[in-house]
Amino acid sequence: MEMTKEALINFSSEGKRVIVDEPFNAPDHRNRIVFDALRHEASKKIFGLVYEKNEVLYIDLKCHPARIDELVGTFPYILPGQHFTKQHWITLDISQLVSKKELANLIDESYQLTE
Repeated sequence: MEMTKEALINFSSEGKRVIVDEPFNAPDHRNRIVFDALRHEASKKIFGLVYEKNEVLYIDLKCHPARIDELVGTFPYILPGQHFTKQHWITLDISQLVSKKELANLIDESYQLTE
């Protein structure tokens, strides 16, 4: 699926009270990966982490632990979490994703799990 980082952040925030920041980015290391954290406006808890690596767009999302192995084993664009615990997070390769509806469902699940 073709999507820019900004479009993914906007899509992930639709209908939600979200703030976006870059808590893991040191100003003197801007040549490295820039992580945009998607947070609940009230609690500041992260429900998504958007970044580009080697010109590929990714989003890390929280997922119910019982579903992770099945999702990772079934869909080539769903990977074990790359930056948070693999027991609770998944990483999606947006370039391989085929359905915005599926993306929206996974984002909504992450949002609900982190409330």
